[in-house]
Amino acid sequence: MSWKTIFNPFLKFDEKTLLIAGLVSITAVFSFGYSVGLQTDSLFHFRSIDSEDSLLKIILSTLVVYAISIVIFFVYGKIINKRTRFIDVVNPIFISQFIVILLLLISEIPLIKNAQKQIMASVENQSYEIDTISVVIITIYSFISLAITAYGIAILFNGFKTATNMKDWRHIVIFAVLLLTTMLTMQLL
Repeated sequence: MSWKTIFNPFLKFDEKTLLIAGLVSITAVFSFGYSVGLQTDSLFHFRSIDSEDSLLKIILSTLVVYAISIVIFFVYGKIINKRTRFIDVVNPIFISQFIVILLLLISEIPLIKNAQKQIMASVENQSYEIDTISVVIITIYSFISLAITAYGIAILFNGFKTATNMKDWRHIVIFAVLLLTTMLTMQLL
């Protein structure tokens, strides 16, 4: 497997294989996230599940996140290239979520959870005594999470670029602004 395949699997695999893999990935992300008390509230982002939230509500809100993302990028894909197919936009969104499983797994490492709890306790108590080791652990975790998220975004970008034959730098800038706006807006809903 080459670097090109790692960063753009859409060139090597057919759309049916990618769709099945994508459906498996979002199902795994939902299942694992739910098991640790998290739900998708945006692409590459989670929030804690409220105790009063029903499973149906969590499933529907997760599906809404993916549906909104798909519709927004499908419309934008059609603007860029009239021949953009729906499945070619769905696949990058779903496949890019594979990497989120890794984010969820890393966030459940006891060392990281304990460091997060220690820092949160210091903030809640308005204490300025924060353990240096906890800060170092969270800093390393943050950089790793950022790198993993960047990889997921690269997969999404490369898939969308392949689907729409996007080449113009203005289209790329609009894609970045659209992605950022969509992610931030959905987190506020």
